[in-house]
Amino acid sequence: MNKKTIAILSIAAILVIGGVFAIAQRAGHKGFAGHGTRGEQAAMMMLRRLDLTDQQQAQVKQILEDNKGAVEPIREQLKANHKKLADMKGTFDEAQVSQIAKSQGDLTAQLIVVRQKVRSQIFAILTDEQKAKADQLRQTMKQRFQDRFKNGLGDE
Repeated sequence: MNKKTIAILSIAAILVIGGVFAIAQRAGHKGFAGHGTRGEQAAMMMLRRLDLTDQQQAQVKQILEDNKGAVEPIREQLKANHKKLADMKGTFDEAQVSQIAKSQGDLTAQLIVVRQKVRSQIFAILTDEQKAKADQLRQTMKQRFQDRFKNGLGDE
């Protein structure tokens, strides 16, 4: 793959995440993680700027609905493991913590697979112009992030 293709695919992934969470919020869903991370919020803003048609918005909503059944059980298991760790209340059982950590890693991997599937499905419905605009937006956001990161490190 050439650099341009990789960049476009990266942008598409970011846009898809954003679209997924933006549409999920509008539809009353909490999204895959239950709350939006900064990256997810940025991706949602990017997707909104792509001016999806009503048909594309409906397709994204359908993609989210179709994949909700795969996401919810993973999300619930992640929450349950988090609760198990919180319930340990300062005690340390290395075997138990290791088991929970392994489970969290496995669940996170499953979630990444589902998210990537959704990203690719959403990216497939974008026009070439939307994909190009997404690339431009991703580059702008990446530069802003780098600038903020550099400025933030200078304050320490």
